[in-house]
Amino acid sequence: MTRLVSAIPLVSELTGSPVIVVGGLAVMCRLGTPYRATTDLDTVDVQTPDRRPHLELLLTESLPSGPSGALLDTPLGPVQVDVLPVSQADRDPLPEDENDRLHVQSHLWAAETATDLTLVVTGTAPVTVAVAEPGPIIATKLQAVMNRGAAKEGTDLLDIISLTLDTQCGPASRSQLEHADEQLRADALLHARRWFREHAARSLRKIQAVPEGRGIEADDLELVGELLTSALER
Repeated sequence: MTRLVSAIPLVSELTGSPVIVVGGLAVMCRLGTPYRATTDLDTVDVQTPDRRPHLELLLTESLPSGPSGALLDTPLGPVQVDVLPVSQADRDPLPEDENDRLHVQSHLWAAETATDLTLVVTGTAPVTVAVAEPGPIIATKLQAVMNRGAAKEGTDLLDIISLTLDTQCGPASRSQLEHADEQLRADALLHARRWFREHAARSLRKIQAVPEGRGIEADDLELVGELLTSALER
């Protein structure tokens, strides 16, 4: 975690833009009781015609790693930085596919509503960075499950459960989803029903295959499905 946090100022320096944190690090920042560590730094790049994409800029000083990532060398060791590009132009018009629509809207929502947190870790100076709010994180995770490998599927689903039920950020996450854009809510609802109702047995297998998810039971998925459905159907 110290290494990830130390990479944030370097990413900002190379891209010339503030970092917007999503993914696993954002989940850990928002939970009252973090349940896992993460090894990647996931960021959103809200692209505009007047500047170069973040990934292109990162690759001037680092090695390509994965379809949308760079292996950034830091004083504490290499850090995998994954960049999720999205632009305002993607909204006009929105994609026809509900998964693509949710990708665009959830990541723009995460970027537009991210709020600053100061991250304090051992061995480096505190870093203040914009971190996605819990409701938008859930929306991005609902979309991401569709395109992930088996291990990541389980982690994404477990993140959704943790953010929804957490005593600290759970109520905020559900309120944020309740007041989200109508189209985003409709597409997120389709995904929530898919993972927590229609394919709940499969989701449970994926979650229990993750060490941190072995204590999750079918009742937990049913409860999360009900809470998300209630928020998204408002």
